Amino acid sequence: MKFTKDDIRTMSRAVNLEVTDESDLDIMAIRLSSLLEVMETIEQEMGEEMNKIDPVPPVYPKEPF
Repeated sequence: MKFTKDDIRTMSRAVNLEVTDESDLDIMAIRLSSLLEVMETIEQEMGEEMNKIDPVPPVYPKEPF
């Protein structure tokens, strides 16, 4: 899966993330695309084994950063 700068802009707006440096969009697109490609490979290799394990629940900090 390959993302464009526009894809990254749209996704960042959806989570209220302000990207102030346009040059970051290329890096963000490459990293997200690479991450999802690797995750797809892992899912293909492990198949149903991944569905047998409960995910780690989210942990929220008590104090704001």
